[in-house]
Amino acid sequence: MSGLGSRIAVVLLHRRSTSLIAWFIALGVLLYLGSVLWFGWEDVLSSLLNLGLDVLLIGGILASSAYAWRFGRWEWALRCLNNSVPRFTHFFIYLSGLALTSTPGKLGETFRSALLVHQGVRLNHSLAAFLADRGSDVIGMILLGGLASFAAQHKYTWVWLLVLSLVSAGSYVLARSISSSRYIYWANLVNSWKCIPVKEGQLMLQAWATIWTLPRLIVFSSVAVAAYGTQALVFSWFCQILGTGISSAECILIFVKATLFGAATLMPGGLGTMEAAIIFQLMDYGVNSPTALTLAISIRLVTLWLGMLLGVISLLSLQYPKTGAGE
Repeated sequence: MSGLGSRIAVVLLHRRSTSLIAWFIALGVLLYLGSVLWFGWEDVLSSLLNLGLDVLLIGGILASSAYAWRFGRWEWALRCLNNSVPRFTHFFIYLSGLALTSTPGKLGETFRSALLVHQGVRLNHSLAAFLADRGSDVIGMILLGGLASFAAQHKYTWVWLLVLSLVSAGSYVLARSISSSRYIYWANLVNSWKCIPVKEGQLMLQAWATIWTLPRLIVFSSVAVAAYGTQALVFSWFCQILGTGISSAECILIFVKATLFGAATLMPGGLGTMEAAIIFQLMDYGVNSPTALTLAISIRLVTLWLGMLLGVISLLSLQYPKTGAGE
């Protein structure tokens, strides 16, 4: 009965998540349609036609290559905790998490943890991998911003480097503190008090600390630079095609600052906030509002929305055990 119950729970979770995804997509579509109508749909449509469907298609393929980089990092993180999942199945499970990336802090991506439990991966291990994944994304984006700022010869490049140093060093020191014998002693003492339900959280942090060594911190963050750097270059390419006259380094910096701002607001997927940050920055460089809106919509189509579409397709393609009465 317990096996049948777990299978039914997985199927129900699959159905509920699909319904939730549909609501997120519907909300995003309404938001985008409202933006287009507000700024003038004729001008936006004209700019999209100038960009071209073929450019959007190529941009989508290039931007989607980031998921291959990120999957390799994710699989390595789980293997550090002695987890092994069939690669083909694991890849689809990873992509399924993208279906709920349009959530505050991308917390919806932890949905893949429920799918990985069915593959024998402990919950605290997959959540630890998620922490390492998101942490290295933040560090990688700050590093990418610093590199772009340096290339653009901005005078505040040192601010990016300072933040990078503080975040990297702080997270590494925290991981080493969690791995220390003194921390483990106090954690075991607290866990012995049954009235305080913190054991799973402690196990998750300890698993994260196992992953978060200095070499892996560097490699994981470098993967983030490659993944998000590819998407930033796609945005720069779009800007060049529409004749904004903005340098590639400045375009990358616009993308990084908008992404970090969208994440900091904790809006679902940065919806509205990241687009606004892109539009205002572009207009500050003298780009007209319809073109700025077109660029914001275009880069989000080939990153956020295409990623969510791949996630939905992957989620629907996963095979789930049947829950017939004969089992």
